[in-house]
Amino acid sequence: MAGDRKSVVVTGGASGIGRAAAERLARGGWDVLAVDLNAEQLAWTEGAEHVSAMTADVSSEEDNQRIADEADKLFGGLDAAIFNAGITGGGSIDAMPTENFQRVFSINMMGPVLGIRAMLPLLRKRENGSIVVTSSTMGVGGDSENWAYGMAKHALIGLVRSLSRELGWEGIRINALCPGPTKTGMTGNIEEVAPAHYDLLKRAVPLQRWAEADEMASVMEFLVSPGASYVTGHAMVADGGTIVGTGLLEPKAGSQNVIPGGINEVELADER
Repeated sequence: MAGDRKSVVVTGGASGIGRAAAERLARGGWDVLAVDLNAEQLAWTEGAEHVSAMTADVSSEEDNQRIADEADKLFGGLDAAIFNAGITGGGSIDAMPTENFQRVFSINMMGPVLGIRAMLPLLRKRENGSIVVTSSTMGVGGDSENWAYGMAKHALIGLVRSLSRELGWEGIRINALCPGPTKTGMTGNIEEVAPAHYDLLKRAVPLQRWAEADEMASVMEFLVSPGASYVTGHAMVADGGTIVGTGLLEPKAGSQNVIPGGINEVELADER
């Protein structure tokens, strides 16, 4: 690690929130190892300053150890690890194929578990290490025919709360980010292919807009920063105020849906 730069692994780093986090942290003084199964989309890292890349399957114990070995070789330890890789998966409880559910759970839940196990020795090499996992508002609520995804995201919050008690004495913090509707590679071009659903979710948000991936990345940046040095075991919701409602009435609507200046002033990630 050169100079005073800190080091971080970001899984799901090819696109969406993961890519935005990798770019933001690299600009902010971090050396980043961006990890993803999609080698083609990791091409954005070519020529990017302070960003290395590798392909790996986060549901594989062997691949998580490969990630740790690469991070150790590059940085000699880790200051933070962001476990962001995830996939969607829906279907009714009596119709969703078992293999589909197992895949959703193996990536969204077991991926972070295996990643934490592999990265802990590197985090212990540094003082005040930080872990962030990407949960969801579905990790604090529930939606029809999203039981598998929601179950995995609920489990991540349980993991965070338990490990904050287990690792705190070592100076290692762990928190979850729970995004609301966010424009990412996972949501694709939903505004075009499912405009009614896109507008429905937008109307449900008091801020009357979907989030940009960089807005989620800014929360991740805070959680791994010294500014969050006393924050651990927390499920931080960033959803524009959506889940505080009762669901009986829509929030007051209007045309004010501009992203605040702090986010407008940075170059947002190109979502693919």
